[in-house]
Amino acid sequence: MKTKIIIVVTVILGFLAGVLFSGIAVSVSSGEMMVKELKSPYDFDKTVSLMAQRINTKEGWHVTDIIDQNEEALANGGFAIGNYKIIKYCHGGYSARMLQADDRKKIGNMMPKSFAVYEKSDGQVYISTMNGAIMGKLFGGEIENIIEEVSLEVEDMMRFINLKFSLF
Repeated sequence: MKTKIIIVVTVILGFLAGVLFSGIAVSVSSGEMMVKELKSPYDFDKTVSLMAQRINTKEGWHVTDIIDQNEEALANGGFAIGNYKIIKYCHGGYSARMLQADDRKKIGNMMPKSFAVYEKSDGQVYISTMNGAIMGKLFGGEIENIIEEVSLEVEDMMRFINLKFSLF
């Protein structure tokens, strides 16, 4: 009887330790997995210009806006943050497919897609975007299928920075 109690307690404690460890691991790594940050081989202005050009020359894709976030911050009560632009871009075909069904309309708050291009205090230029592979897996179903197709095209557009979406 005493052996059974020890086994049950050990199994319960092992299960709880596993849940705790998994929670900590997900919490620590989730931010790094969700957002891709890549170093640009070019200066700030050339990076923004090249990205916009590559988006606009990829069939079906176009830049919808380039927001100067530093200018926005200064004009609206904030302070200078340095070179920081957000490139918003879209593909009408993918957009229509995603928003066609009522159960997928909620995804519109993440559209259009965007890249952030910014210069850190060391003068190095970086590009960040959401990790399409992770985003698709979170939703599953047709949303995952569409996001996977979009991610492959975005990777192709941004080969110059070695963009590769991945689960890990």
